[in-house]
Amino acid sequence: MFRATLDPVSDRIPFSVLLEGARRADPESLDALARRFYPAVQRLVHHRLATDMRQHRPWICARFSTGDVVQSVFEGVLRDLGAFAGETEEAFVGYLAIVVRNRILDAVRFHEAAQRDGRRASSITQRLDVASAEPDPVDAAISEERLAQLVAALGEFEPRVQHLLRARSEGLASFRELAAQLGYGSESAARRACFAAQAKLALRLAGDG
Repeated sequence: MFRATLDPVSDRIPFSVLLEGARRADPESLDALARRFYPAVQRLVHHRLATDMRQHRPWICARFSTGDVVQSVFEGVLRDLGAFAGETEEAFVGYLAIVVRNRILDAVRFHEAAQRDGRRASSITQRLDVASAEPDPVDAAISEERLAQLVAALGEFEPRVQHLLRARSEGLASFRELAAQLGYGSESAARRACFAAQAKLALRLAGDG
């Protein structure tokens, strides 16, 4: 793993030059971007995830440390910039924070599903009483099935539309911020693209319902 330390030399390299190198998977550019932007992304992701965990997943807070996983996920995101089409450092940090957070939450949800499957396979006498912390198994099964349908439907969209839909559905960025991150010409263009994608997604999910 990289070490998030200051590097006066690489910090003087223009952001546009480093970004172009990262898109070519140049190791030095990737390393320089990681060292420059990881601290800011880590703070944003840690704050958002800590809030999500306390509000929605309190039973795993004691076993989950965002500091332990953000860096490894961050490195993977840098090697797959995907939909980012912005030009500014602010837009870059916002984009990375959203993608890193979403990837970690997806992993947490996978872990939760595996835990539920394991408990269903065990005997009733061996189960812990977690009724107050977790949803009813029937409700969980329904929500898991619907979540799988949503993930499959989102996968049919291009990466930047996926990013747009997820960021807006979870209130992670404004249309102005997303326009800067994803290369839409204006805030209005990002809003129109989102509404059109939401309509397509709704039709796709209705067809699976």
